[in-house]
Amino acid sequence: MFDFLLKPLGYVIQFFYSFTHSYLLSVLLFALVIEIILSPLQIKQQKTSIKQAKLAPKVKAIQKKYAGRTDNVSKQKMQQETMDLYREEGFNPAGGCLPLLIQLPVILCVWRIITQPLKYICGISAEAVTNLTNMAKNVGVNLGTYTEMGLSNWLRSGSQSAQAAAAHFLDKPIAEYRLPEFKLFSLDLSPNPSINPINWLVIIPVLVFLAMWGSMVIMKKFTYQAPEAAEAQNKISMKIMNLAMPALSTWFSFQMPAVVGVYWIFRNILSVGERFLISKIFPIPKMTDEEIAKAEKEYGGKMKEREANKPPVRSLHRIDWDDDELPPPTPDTEEEDEEKAEEAEKAEETVAEEKKAGSGLLDRAPMKEDRKEKKEKKEKKNRKE
Repeated sequence: MFDFLLKPLGYVIQFFYSFTHSYLLSVLLFALVIEIILSPLQIKQQKTSIKQAKLAPKVKAIQKKYAGRTDNVSKQKMQQETMDLYREEGFNPAGGCLPLLIQLPVILCVWRIITQPLKYICGISAEAVTNLTNMAKNVGVNLGTYTEMGLSNWLRSGSQSAQAAAAHFLDKPIAEYRLPEFKLFSLDLSPNPSINPINWLVIIPVLVFLAMWGSMVIMKKFTYQAPEAAEAQNKISMKIMNLAMPALSTWFSFQMPAVVGVYWIFRNILSVGERFLISKIFPIPKMTDEEIAKAEKEYGGKMKEREANKPPVRSLHRIDWDDDELPPPTPDTEEEDEEKAEEAEKAEETVAEEKKAGSGLLDRAPMKEDRKEKKEKKEKKNRKE
């Protein structure tokens, strides 16, 4: 399915072998080429970190605004304001994750190329590989876990059965195919590391663990970490996660030929060197107290401006309004106010009458006359105005 990608990569390894005469060294040079090809992504990740570092004072100002609030509503508001800040500044927090995501597919490609060398490195057809496999099994050859690696070792052995099979199924002599042999000096790196039964290759997964864990620790020193991320790193759960990734890589190393583990070790060393070089070319700015104070002032001004642009939210009760917010009086409202005042007076008089009635001192006539006199006075006053 991925032959369109795997075959060119296999030809790259074959090209390196043409002048190094060592497939192990060819694989390491291949790792170097892959690292160079992916370097623009590493540079982009560094620039993303630089932008995040420049926004750190403003993020700190937002966090200070909600300091001491542990309720979920406040946390959601803080996160929303932080995301609004990122959106206004055109910053994508996930923009630097691609180099991390692409490493595993590259490792899988290397594994496929190394475990199927006849197809991807030597360019032997699938039909010829099938015929050679059947011939080897007929003569009792143990091809091991990876059939093509076992066939390569069998064809290189020069036995009569191997020579006969090559003459019958291959288009050219065996020597012209440059069959791969993954050796470090005289040590064969093509088998899998094993604990039961144990072999010397078990040292490769151990070195994979140390290389990956060490590279993670070192690269953190050259990579920007947001304050909240740095605090999370100190938690026990995050420390366990930091050990889980190297442990998973170690487990994979036991499932693959030792040469893939060597590639992985070399790749981690290259990544550390590349990160160090990029951090020197594109240094990450450090946050200062002056920048934090400036960001708090700027952020506070922006918040006031946003609040000023929002329409005022007034209470439904007029008593809660300020004097300058009250609407100008109109003739209709003046009459309504007078009527309300009269009703209030009547209510007071009714209460007083009820009290007098209870004591036998009720005298309604004078009170009616007083009301008439007050009403006549108001009418005269209105006429004069």
